[in-house]
Amino acid sequence: MSKNINPDYMFKFPSGQTIHPCRLIQRDGCLMWKHALLYNNELCVPKTEAHEQHIVKTAQRLEELNSWVSRDSEPWECLNVMAWYVPQIEELSEGIACYFSYDQFDNEEIYATLSTHILSHETLVIKDRHLYFRRC
Repeated sequence: MSKNINPDYMFKFPSGQTIHPCRLIQRDGCLMWKHALLYNNELCVPKTEAHEQHIVKTAQRLEELNSWVSRDSEPWECLNVMAWYVPQIEELSEGIACYFSYDQFDNEEIYATLSTHILSHETLVIKDRHLYFRRC
């Protein structure tokens, strides 16, 4: 990271890394750490290195799934994460699940596209007004 970035905006992770919230989780992806860690304008830094790694692996899988939806749209039109790593919410406390949606597609359309690409150990369902994805 640049020496010109204010260190007050950086967060120390359990692995020892210092990361800016706008840093991409996957090098060529579209998801930033702020997508995984922001909930109701509050930043939830991973409590353990395992949670940190779960977020990385979930991001990788979400990027793969996103490629099936956004292959015919503009690169910046991608999934909108509503909640991902929130330690105080049991189903989101490990970094392996998230709620998301797309601005330009409805949930039924996304579900129909992605359901054929969901692996046997994964879950994808429509909950409320969002899609819920769980890796394990």
